[in-house]
Amino acid sequence: MSKKDCTSRLVWYTLAVVVAMVGIGLVPEFELFGMRFAKVDIFSELRAADGDVVEYQADIERLEQELAALTTPDTLVVADSLPPTPPVRYEWIVSEAQQGESRVRSSEELRYIAERCSVAIEDFDTVDVTRFDRFVEKLAQGERVRIAFMGDSFVEGDILTSDLREELQSVFGGRGVGFVACDIPFATVRKTVKRTSSGWSAYSVMKPKSAPQDIADKFFVSGYLAKGGVGASTRWQTTDVFEHLDSSSRARVLLYSRDTSRVQMTLNDSIVNEIEVAGYDHMREIYVEAEEVDNIAVRVVEGEVLCYGVTIESGEGVTVDNFSVRSNNGHAIFGTGAAINREIDEILGYDLVVLQYGLNIMQKGQRGYSNYRKQLCDMIAYAERCFPRAAILVLGVSDRWVKNEESGRFESIGSVDALTSYQRAAADSTNVSFWNTSRAMAEMGGMPKFVANGWAAKDYTHINFQGGRRIAQQLAYAIIEPVCALLERREAEAEEAKRRATIVMPEEPTSLHTFDLSVGGVAPYVEDYK
Repeated sequence: MSKKDCTSRLVWYTLAVVVAMVGIGLVPEFELFGMRFAKVDIFSELRAADGDVVEYQADIERLEQELAALTTPDTLVVADSLPPTPPVRYEWIVSEAQQGESRVRSSEELRYIAERCSVAIEDFDTVDVTRFDRFVEKLAQGERVRIAFMGDSFVEGDILTSDLREELQSVFGGRGVGFVACDIPFATVRKTVKRTSSGWSAYSVMKPKSAPQDIADKFFVSGYLAKGGVGASTRWQTTDVFEHLDSSSRARVLLYSRDTSRVQMTLNDSIVNEIEVAGYDHMREIYVEAEEVDNIAVRVVEGEVLCYGVTIESGEGVTVDNFSVRSNNGHAIFGTGAAINREIDEILGYDLVVLQYGLNIMQKGQRGYSNYRKQLCDMIAYAERCFPRAAILVLGVSDRWVKNEESGRFESIGSVDALTSYQRAAADSTNVSFWNTSRAMAEMGGMPKFVANGWAAKDYTHINFQGGRRIAQQLAYAIIEPVCALLERREAEAEEAKRRATIVMPEEPTSLHTFDLSVGGVAPYVEDYK
């Protein structure tokens, strides 16, 4: 074979490989036979080399300054000379939504669920009524509750959180997928909602240098924001893969518009409304209410806005918002805007913040995680200040196994228990709650059983939707168990009060000087009264 032929064949082989790699890169993330296949990014290593990914450090002083600025009045301006404050909420009531009934359960209804709890939630707070107690109380009373579930790729795509949402809504009521981002800077798949977007510049808190300087401090704990001018649009479509995902009655679009802008809202592909959003250096909400929200769309028709996303929900029960950020060990919360977090909390009102992290920092055989414990304590402090009414629940790291290069077999990473103990210690020292994820998995056979059952990927690290369902069920049982215990105490107290109220007290004996002999009674011996 001539040298020219070899060169020609090599060129064709190289071209074929390039075409194949580009083709693979175009395949979106998907799930097959219960396993999740991530989108392949053939340029990921090149992108990582540009130094854009940031490791954040806690800056509690900056946090306090940002939050203080929210409530500090401007004493240099006479109040009468101030222009009218633009509204925080713009309401679009298409039709009065049917208000669902509060779903108040009895302990008898919950007992069969609570008995399935294998790992209880530990509440380390020392006050008489803790924030977790208040969260439990609201569930017991059938009140609305909102949960922010902050995590890494372990819950990306609504893995675990979709089943946690469904379990809690089936017991306590509520509908809808909760929060969904406007746009994100990479392709992803989420079966609980369908999103179509165009015209936005999307940014991740993990790569803040890619965001314009004037919005670098505007990230929410969702991890992503989208900046769009005229023509930028997103449509969110509900699905029915779970019983309680459709038939929602409310949509709430969260956006920021420093200058006056105009957005067009479209409900169910048929009802259109244009809303002028006055310029305001604070978060805004476009609140849509209708008998049913099947889909909702937003399009910028004038000006420029930052759009965070939409929350699709109902007016009662439980809402669970998934805030997963890839490759985040939790430190990215320090890169979010404290004022943005607090303002969105004022709009939505969170009752529980879940912190699920640690998978990305675990190393084989490592036993000491004191630095991470300190960082976790700072994360908890940051979350407490941004969401002051919410209880904080730290989830211990999940089980993980790694491949032994010599034997070719998978074995325990050997540091799960160690990292879990440091996470638990952080929760203890900061007086918040803790749930042992790896122990819950161990009760079901651990990661080897998850892989064997098709509940986790064969990397022995990431669970899939089937595995997420099992862990979510146990976490839901752990939340329901204290609700059941509270109801049992209340019902026992009510029964005791009822019993005391029905007891007939004996009458006092009649004295001698009032004894009436005229009615034929027999007088007692006088000696009996001496």
